[in-house]
Amino acid sequence: MKHQIRSSPSLACLPSLPSGRGFIALLEAFRATGGTAPWDIVARLLEERQVGVAPGLAQLVESGQIFGLEWRGCLWIPMFQFKADNLALKPVSQSVREELPSWWSGWDLACWFAQANEGLDGRRPVDLLDTELAAVLRAAQALQHGSSFSSMPGAWQQIASTSRGRAMVL
Repeated sequence: MKHQIRSSPSLACLPSLPSGRGFIALLEAFRATGGTAPWDIVARLLEERQVGVAPGLAQLVESGQIFGLEWRGCLWIPMFQFKADNLALKPVSQSVREELPSWWSGWDLACWFAQANEGLDGRRPVDLLDTELAAVLRAAQALQHGSSFSSMPGAWQQIASTSRGRAMVL
């Protein structure tokens, strides 16, 4: 099933892998919530800010505390998963991820957080993590009960603009 989109224009994505335009759209979709940064930069920033014994980026990804999406051999980390002022993990994003299908790829997760969601009155989960967590959790839980988000791995739907004019992958 496809998620209903209130706005367009759309761009094409390849069936098995997002297009370059899809990747750029995801970068744009996360810009207002901290952006998306390559693995090596995030790892370096975390190392610089570590106090005492803290897990490194590899451990955070492997343990499922954060996710990334691979693009052309580089893992990109959506920064909404961290607090902007000190790069501490935001437990809210992990709480939501625990409600999403465990077999989803980083791309699937990124698309879900970045897209307009019917259960959130057309708003994006990423924009509501800090202000309406309960609503975002309900939207994530709805996937287990037949939500209209297509959760097929690698099933890239379309890229659309939100009412704010930001492009995102759906």
